[in-house]
Amino acid sequence: MSAGLRVLLEIRIAPGRESEFEELWRGHAEEVRLLPDNHGQRLYRQAGLDGCYTVLTDWTDEPSFRAFERSDAQQAYLRRLWPMREGGSMSLLEPLHDLSVTDLSVTELSATDLSSTDLSRHEVAG
Repeated sequence: MSAGLRVLLEIRIAPGRESEFEELWRGHAEEVRLLPDNHGQRLYRQAGLDGCYTVLTDWTDEPSFRAFERSDAQQAYLRRLWPMREGGSMSLLEPLHDLSVTDLSVTELSATDLSSTDLSRHEVAG
């Protein structure tokens, strides 16, 4: 089944604990990625803002995400995260449209004047 829910987490980490957080997140993400209802996750660091991170994670649906939130593995992760966390927020997003440069047909790309198109701003799914 495809992802029907994207979770956006914004996390502020205490100064000096950024590397510790990144290592903790990577280890936990390796476990989460094995769950059948998880469809991927990404960690971003906000440019120019030390300690400010965004996590995007995709789930089959809200009930599967909520079940994950209550899991022993997630609760253990949160117990380690909270001491280094200064704040944050969570938003649940319902996907509406998903377009990327890879969705363009060869004909559409050929018709585009690529010399005047900046493709570097497009994320290519891979």
